[in-house]
Amino acid sequence: MEQSVERYSGPATVRYSYMNEFIVDCPKCQHEAVISADDPYWPKNARLACNHCNHLEKAIDLIFYKVSVRAHCDNCGKGINKIIPHSKEKVDGFAISCAACGATRIYRARNEEYTRSYGKGLDGADPVFGLPLRLQGDVKGNILRAYNRLHLREIKNYVKAKLRERQTTTHTTMVERLPTFITEAKNREVVLKAIEKMERL
Repeated sequence: MEQSVERYSGPATVRYSYMNEFIVDCPKCQHEAVISADDPYWPKNARLACNHCNHLEKAIDLIFYKVSVRAHCDNCGKGINKIIPHSKEKVDGFAISCAACGATRIYRARNEEYTRSYGKGLDGADPVFGLPLRLQGDVKGNILRAYNRLHLREIKNYVKAKLRERQTTTHTTMVERLPTFITEAKNREVVLKAIEKMERL
């Protein structure tokens, strides 16, 4: 194990600073894949790439539209209800024949955008494709997660430090928001062992 760092002198970054890259399990081969995202909260330009099997996906390809028409026939008054659940394109409107009287009219459609993903919103998943983060480790029944190797290294530097001074007074930094099970001195050795195992992934 590396020699302990006496004083933490890392950058005064927030968690968001590390969310431009996510190391995940490739959905095709389960080896390491990298998701690159300029902005994870506006991820349409994000992409997933696996160097092992050359699988490539773009986040924009995950965008679909639920297209629906709910109206009443202007000839007989009967209800008209049509839904296209997974359209790749927006639809302004389309012709529908009334099932009751046969009158055909063009009806305006409603388009609801949504993103299909592998498991978005699950614990331990990236926020773009919803794939499991690869850098995860168990610490006494708690899960330590890192988005990428830079994120993991900064957590490691903080855990190793015996003197942890505030880096800024303007905001709470990423390391200051780490869960207690990571930052407690009594867990230092077990956390560092978990991190070193994750570094070998």
